[in-house]
Amino acid sequence: MAEVKSTDGFGTAQRQHALGLLLLLGLQARLILRMSWPLLIAFYFQGDREARFFLWAIAGLAGVAFVAAILHFARFTFRVQEGQLQVSKGILVRDKTNIPLERVQAVHVEQNLLQRLFGVCGLRIDTAGSKGAELTIHALPWDKAHALRSMLTSENPPSESLDAVDLDTAKKAPSADPLLSLDWKTLVQVGLSQNHLSKVALAIGGIATFQGIAWDVIGNLWSSVPTIYRTVMWFLSPLLVLLSPVVIATIAVGASLVTTVFKHWKLTLWVQGGRGPQTASLHITQGLLNRQSFQVPVHKIQWVKWENTWIRRLLSMDTLEVRQASAGGAAGGPDSMRLVVPAMNGDRTQKLVGLLFPTWPEQKLLTLRPTSYAFRIRWFKRGLAWMPVAIAAGLGLGTAFGTVVGLLLWTTVGAWSRKWHQGQWATTDGRHLSVHSGWLFRQRVMMDWTKLQAVEWHQNRIHEKRGVAHLTFHTSSGVAHLRYLPTSLALQLKDLANARVVAHKGAWM
Repeated sequence: MAEVKSTDGFGTAQRQHALGLLLLLGLQARLILRMSWPLLIAFYFQGDREARFFLWAIAGLAGVAFVAAILHFARFTFRVQEGQLQVSKGILVRDKTNIPLERVQAVHVEQNLLQRLFGVCGLRIDTAGSKGAELTIHALPWDKAHALRSMLTSENPPSESLDAVDLDTAKKAPSADPLLSLDWKTLVQVGLSQNHLSKVALAIGGIATFQGIAWDVIGNLWSSVPTIYRTVMWFLSPLLVLLSPVVIATIAVGASLVTTVFKHWKLTLWVQGGRGPQTASLHITQGLLNRQSFQVPVHKIQWVKWENTWIRRLLSMDTLEVRQASAGGAAGGPDSMRLVVPAMNGDRTQKLVGLLFPTWPEQKLLTLRPTSYAFRIRWFKRGLAWMPVAIAAGLGLGTAFGTVVGLLLWTTVGAWSRKWHQGQWATTDGRHLSVHSGWLFRQRVMMDWTKLQAVEWHQNRIHEKRGVAHLTFHTSSGVAHLRYLPTSLALQLKDLANARVVAHKGAWM
């Protein structure tokens, strides 16, 4: 019989910390701004007499939001009873939600500056019942939040008092041998290997926004420079124009370094709990201003992805993404709860694979590659897509020039298609699947077939004549694609994966 979880401290209905009311007011204020920005624009263009009606409307919305926040705070209670997290909320309509503890997929603890000032933190709970967090508690004392998380994510908790055991566990530091602990050197490498394109756009936007002020400052400085130095700077002005991309790139890299430090400060990844199949949890903490602590039971992890760019490969680093079960499969919106870890090298990846997939490889590995037809069809399609460029060059600059441009484009697309084809491969041992894809930007997705939701086999008439088919393996948190496999091999893999699902008797979620 399943062991009953102790609910000392959480067995009676209780509310959030009083700071939760302030946080709710902040959320309501942000919602009002989103709803009332057309009114603010109209207010700006109206006269004084007409504008007061808009002010009254905004004031009315603010009053309603203030009352709604107070009622929401007063009527939101939770408790743990009979193996369930019972939540009661609602203003006009009362809503009672019961979340079985064994269905909790992950728990995320966050603490911003305001919460840190009052010694509280927020708690987000994912049960795979929605694309984002199933339940959010805005303010709980730090120790209490970690004790609740320990209860929600523990499969076999002790029967002693929660205050004596779980609070002590919540205060424990990470294990002495964490999977990853970022030092300053690695943190800088992570910042240097980020995607800087968004930061470049931000730098250009900032320069464009403040160019008027900048020209005024430059003009004042220029007027105070002696004539001889003006002449020298005038001759050096082309060099300054050439250096402007370097300045923009430097600003972008600097912004990436700053954001990386704020986000991944003191990042530590470790295994918490026992190392049994249903007792270990993967735990990560990070953040400078906004502290984050994410925990997901190891056996509830459904889908794992490693990805890198050429810069990260030079630094021997991958970015790891771990997903538990979620509604909508591979939903990845801003509210989705995913564990993302930078700076995973070969040794760390090997340890993590041994933890998440302890039986890998169960048998001799079989390597799967798409047929040569995949390369040819991709070359043909991409080549046709670029032919209008060659035709336009021929019409504008002559047939010979257009022919040369067409041959160059066709050859380049062929080389890219060959690289793409070489980057598509997978390995399987009959139970696990590891899918590799990409060239400049590489990805590796790994999953256990015993946790599959569905196996999709696709073949149109052209594929049937060519003897190829596509396979898509669906889990509750993501998918993996095997395209342009030989038909007979695709059918065998589909039958084997389905047989694994049917024969599996253990927990999968």
